[in-house]
Amino acid sequence: MLKKTVDFLGSSLPVLATVAIFFSALSFLFLPADVFGSSISLNPAGGSFIVGSTFDISVILDTEGKSVNAVGVNIEFPPNKLQIVSPSVGKSIVGIWANSPQFDNRGGTVALNGLIQNGINTAGGVITTLTFRARSTGQAVVKLTDKSTVLLNDGRGTEDLNLLQSGIYSLILPPPAGPLVSSETHPDQNKWYSNSSLVLSLASYEGRVDNVSYILDQDPLTAPDNVSE
Repeated sequence: MLKKTVDFLGSSLPVLATVAIFFSALSFLFLPADVFGSSISLNPAGGSFIVGSTFDISVILDTEGKSVNAVGVNIEFPPNKLQIVSPSVGKSIVGIWANSPQFDNRGGTVALNGLIQNGINTAGGVITTLTFRARSTGQAVVKLTDKSTVLLNDGRGTEDLNLLQSGIYSLILPPPAGPLVSSETHPDQNKWYSNSSLVLSLASYEGRVDNVSYILDQDPLTAPDNVSE
């Protein structure tokens, strides 16, 4: 009899575990709304952009069904790779700025602090849209720092920020312009060669070519002048 009892309990353990998981998941669905804090994210959160071009990143607020009346946004970006070209806030859900928005291209920082009259409940409110210029190749992380804040419209200024979603962007070179250039002596531009005598050839080019201008340096974005060599 004892053995049968033990066997019964043993066979019931998986069932009991399943029931426990079910009720845990069910209780999660009925958690009060204030368990979920607000979030600030970047849109887009990633992408590839050509060096020398500009692109927009919007800072988005999701209040998770609650009313908030104050936001603070602090952003860090690599100034050697990105530069802000629009030092203004533009269209925003913020009605009153507590202090003038700060944009620092030398330090690579952005600081915004503002108030929203009567509060706002939003799933995609635009706090600001920043226009960046890609300065050099590589990967650039635009980071929302933990100095950012979201305050509830509850008369007490309760902190509600729960999630920050930063962005990672790839900065790439533009496609080559003009005729293709090849080399018999140095065929792979990503390799080092001991041969100091360089021979370059221009590939066939459609249309009439009367003159050629060129320049040799270490900057892949340098454009030659309009004076024929």
